[in-house]
Amino acid sequence: MAWVSGQQLQDGKYTLEKELGEGGFGITYRARDNHGNFVVIKTVNDAIQKRADFAKFQQDFLNEAIKLAKCSHPHIVQIYEVIHENDLWCMVMEYIDGEDLGSFVENQGILSEAEALRYIQQIGSALTVVHDHGLLHRDIKPQNIMLRAGKSEAVLIDFGIAREFSQNLTQTHMQMLADGFAPIEQYDKRAKRGAFTDVYALAVTLYSVLTGELPTISPMRAIGTELEEAKKINSSISDKVNQAIIKGMELKPENRPQSINEWLSLLNMEITSIVIPPATPIIEDKIIREFKTHVDYKSSKAGLLIHHKESSSDLALHYHIIISDTHAFNFGGNGFAVFRIPRKYHTVESVTLLPKKEVLDRCLIAYELFKAWDYGLLGWNCEHFARLVTTGVAISYQVKKSPLAFLNNNGYHPLAKEMMDKACRTAKY
Repeated sequence: MAWVSGQQLQDGKYTLEKELGEGGFGITYRARDNHGNFVVIKTVNDAIQKRADFAKFQQDFLNEAIKLAKCSHPHIVQIYEVIHENDLWCMVMEYIDGEDLGSFVENQGILSEAEALRYIQQIGSALTVVHDHGLLHRDIKPQNIMLRAGKSEAVLIDFGIAREFSQNLTQTHMQMLADGFAPIEQYDKRAKRGAFTDVYALAVTLYSVLTGELPTISPMRAIGTELEEAKKINSSISDKVNQAIIKGMELKPENRPQSINEWLSLLNMEITSIVIPPATPIIEDKIIREFKTHVDYKSSKAGLLIHHKESSSDLALHYHIIISDTHAFNFGGNGFAVFRIPRKYHTVESVTLLPKKEVLDRCLIAYELFKAWDYGLLGWNCEHFARLVTTGVAISYQVKKSPLAFLNNNGYHPLAKEMMDKACRTAKY
């Protein structure tokens, strides 16, 4: 049964305001958290809840939520947390103030080529992250691309039918399709999927925002109906863009570019990489001064990784790095701090630690690198950085002894180790 306006979730943490939309798989609501901020909450819809295989859908939804939370990118909607409410798993996501690309084109008219390509490049960059995590979006269309109000920024949303994929592996897939945007392989439950599947939909998205029309659906093309080229509808489209659209929309998957990067190269585009900031010089501030005051390279405890509970009722095991006989350095959800070693703690013995001096030096590097990042259960997990600092290895691991323990596996981000390694090579103390 659909939820109603005013309904509270998580003991009042979230209050529903209105339904935003419903698809073949999920339903989304706008809500406010207990600080008054807008969020979007998504769960499976009533039709799915009534299916005999609902339990499998629940598990799929949960698994995808966890994996999607790892896809951190400025042009992918951010997932804040996964909650369990009324026997349903739900994703709590970023609320994007703006208009979807489909509505924008409908209200304002077709885009210029330059504007269209800017958004396509942004979404293409986001999709490379999705694909690198072994996922396919499978529902790319202008209605699933939000434009932030007042900014030329596109954000990919609605991963409701995202699915894991193994390149060239034939699997059984659900058929929830957006006519016109879906390639031919999405009409066959046993067909092979890959990044080329999303390439087709992204090419159609470019076609539609430049022409205001949808191309002939792929099943009709498969029986001989000809595709009308975008340039024949809008003569201002360049030959280069027109040919890239045609290539991206090749009917046979093997004839298409096999990756987003390969397709974007036809448009003379490159994926804008996330710049890894250097750690030089390390800027002296209050936390670093306090760290240097308490660090003791001669301490027998310095450099050890420990964990403790803040109270008997606390489920979390908080990871810290000891910097002297009396103090520890905290990479925590609320930032960084130097504090006295807790009376009760346990040394983490399941990992191989780096040499003491390297661990202590790396604390300053990690602090400088990560102090401005966003933290959270499903975001940049600072507890993970404590492991990264003391071991030099990017590890995903469980922190909490709770039903949601596995969510902390999302503390890992692919860039964390890369950033740390580069900063360590260049840092000046």
